[in-house]
Amino acid sequence: MRTITPIENSRRHEEFCPLDTTLSILSGKWKSIIICRLMGSSQRFSSLLKGMLGCTSRMLAMQLKELVADQIVSQQTVANHSVYELTNIGVSLVPIVEAMDRWGKAYLETLQLA
Repeated sequence: MRTITPIENSRRHEEFCPLDTTLSILSGKWKSIIICRLMGSSQRFSSLLKGMLGCTSRMLAMQLKELVADQIVSQQTVANHSVYELTNIGVSLVPIVEAMDRWGKAYLETLQLA
């Protein structure tokens, strides 16, 4: 479990830095993948886990708990199953995640050409 919240992280350099808040929310091995999976539709815990090879149930639960605490993802119980979806704040991250994905692709292509 993380020891510092994204809001606390915005002041980690002794000055206010919203970029650090954003990076803190997205940091975590599986958070970007979780957000990408939820961009299309809500998902049950088991569906998320099945689509994330190498992620343990415990790790997924921990990453989801942080995203819920940060109000990026909401959790609802439907027929004894946890269902997760992006909140309005989470949806506002979609263009940022998509831009980061495009940048990463371009960066990797640039490195391959060097």
